[in-house]
Amino acid sequence: MEFQRVVRKPVTVSIVPLIDILVTLLFFFIVTMNDLTEKTPRPEIQVSLPSAHSLAVKSTDVSRSTLSLGADGSAELDGLKVPDGFLKEYLIANLEKRAGLKLALRVDKNCPFQAILASHSAALDAGYQEKEIYYLVDKPQVAPDPSSP
Repeated sequence: MEFQRVVRKPVTVSIVPLIDILVTLLFFFIVTMNDLTEKTPRPEIQVSLPSAHSLAVKSTDVSRSTLSLGADGSAELDGLKVPDGFLKEYLIANLEKRAGLKLALRVDKNCPFQAILASHSAALDAGYQEKEIYYLVDKPQVAPDPSSP
């Protein structure tokens, strides 16, 4: 005896509504993943600058004036100590007295970056052009590998 078998249709899953749900979930996760109220710290970059004692100015050559910044942010213009707050005036007087000279900016490796930016801004305000200011900075050296002989 043989029973009549019911013919089954193949099972199909409609993908179009699943794609809509997937896109909605994707947007939800992207928006909730980045919390804008929480500030994440940015990676710091270590910059190796020369120290001020190795950059002492004994005499200046005729092609440029030297502005040295110490570890505490103190400034010297061609070996002459500049009082705090008078850097712009000293640079203006230097530019009037020795017109045409370019400015070399030497910085101690422990000098705060704010002092470097302030001295650069003072030089621009004094009348030096951007192309007349040189930064005398040693290139970072690669530390030797302690495991190598």
